[in-house]
Formats: sequence, C-alpha cells, structure tokens
Amino acid sequence: MKAILNNIKGNLYNVFIMGNANNMQIVKVWVILAVPMLTLYVAVGHFAR
Repeated sequence: MKAILNNIKGNLYNVFIMGNANNMQIVKVWVILAVPMLTLYVAVGHFAR
C-alpha cells in the first residue's frame, strides 16, 4: 500500500511540479482527479433537480 501511495505521489509531483511526466503518468493523474470530480458532479446534479 505504501508503494502505491508513493507511486501516486511521484506521478503528481512529476505532472504538476516538475512538468516532465510521460503520457502514462498524465493519464494516471487525470483519472485520479477526474473520477472524484465526475462522481461529485453526478451526485450534486442528481439532487439539484
């Protein structure tokens, strides 16, 4: 579990801080950020009606 968290931390660091990420790191970060945002969007949008 610690290795997975370190991998995620490294991906976030490479994408946002260093700016030298490869395509796979960018996709992983996009998924990490997109899934919770889409979940909130669907949940809030569903209850707002």
